[in-house]
Amino acid sequence: MGAMQKVKIVAGVAAVVVIALFLHYNLPRTAVVQITGTDVKRADSAGTGGVTPQTGDPGKGPLVRTHDVRFINALSRDGKIMVFRNEDTGWGWPPYFKFDSADLTAQAQSFATDPAKPFVRITYYGWRVRIFSMFPNAVSLKTVEKDYTHYPVFNIVFIIALLISGALAYRKLRLFFNRNRIP
Repeated sequence: MGAMQKVKIVAGVAAVVVIALFLHYNLPRTAVVQITGTDVKRADSAGTGGVTPQTGDPGKGPLVRTHDVRFINALSRDGKIMVFRNEDTGWGWPPYFKFDSADLTAQAQSFATDPAKPFVRITYYGWRVRIFSMFPNAVSLKTVEKDYTHYPVFNIVFIIALLISGALAYRKLRLFFNRNRIP
């Protein structure tokens, strides 16, 4: 095996890993939990070109935008504590078009205060990375039975369509480059 073939294999494996991580982060997942409470924390995000907090000079330095971040605290069926961020995605990425974080918080609060402590299927995307204080973002809540099993039909159909599209694109590109090769 030549050096160029090894480079192609490594590049192909790296591309597959990056695509898999991208899909794992962005595609919806579910968890069956009991909601224990909600929380709101003040957070700062930085941009550029705003008023500098230190000097008050317009157009110089970072723009600091303060906003509230809602959290949903939950307990999974196996006793694991889970915390979800509850922020609107708006028109941004990923395209969940979520504009109802306040309503979702109210729904979560009603589940938390319900004396029956119902089990809830929470749909979310993202990862929980404690070292970076990253939380998955909750998208929807729905009451379910304790032994509910979710089958991710959307994810399965999406990945199959993606694989078929990729195979067709690969075939077309291969035919194009083989046709244009000089013998």
